[in-house]
Amino acid sequence: MLRRVLAELERPQTLAQVAARVGVEPGVLWGMLETLERRGYVGLAYSESAACGTVCAACSLKNLCPAVDSEVPPPTPVWRLTAKGRRFLSE
Repeated sequence: MLRRVLAELERPQTLAQVAARVGVEPGVLWGMLETLERRGYVGLAYSESAACGTVCAACSLKNLCPAVDSEVPPPTPVWRLTAKGRRFLSE
């Protein structure tokens, strides 16, 4: 299940979007995302966030991201993979 959540986050998405796509309750998914964030696999997407590693203008996913150009975490959190999460999925 965690691998599937990570795969969904190759494209930045909100909690509700991921929950609907993987078929899990949002509260359960929130717990998974918190664990994955603590371990460095996912993070919040917004301009210059540690998870993004770049500003929105330089991001290859900016056309797909609901958080594009957000200077602080948006009111509805948008999650995405970190570099560590991408490496894990490529193994």
